[in-house]
Amino acid sequence: MMKNLLKSSRENMGFSTRKLAELADIDQALISKFENGYRIPTKKQIQTLAQLLEIDLKQLLVAWYKVKLDHNFDLNPFAIQAITEILQEKGIEVGNSSKEKEITSILDELEILKQKLTNLR
Repeated sequence: MMKNLLKSSRENMGFSTRKLAELADIDQALISKFENGYRIPTKKQIQTLAQLLEIDLKQLLVAWYKVKLDHNFDLNPFAIQAITEILQEKGIEVGNSSKEKEITSILDELEILKQKLTNLR
């Protein structure tokens, strides 16, 4: 998780939140909120923190995107299918096994049934 990565890296470097805030030119309260999962840093802030905390930028960016996706999208089966289709349209193959397709189909059916039950109430 991004918040754990930021906090453990800061602690491993021996920085207080105050010192990191000073070095990164980011408000100390924001540093604390990043580490507690209450706020999501900007991409520029992530790049700065990766450099100061000696975190692999790729690793931190992947963690950052995961948080952003989780907070900004309802990752239901339809959203996942849409994301999968976008990736496939861009030539990136994801989840081609028959088991994964079967699971996706079952999840789609469950989502439809859930919506039908909700409409009956």
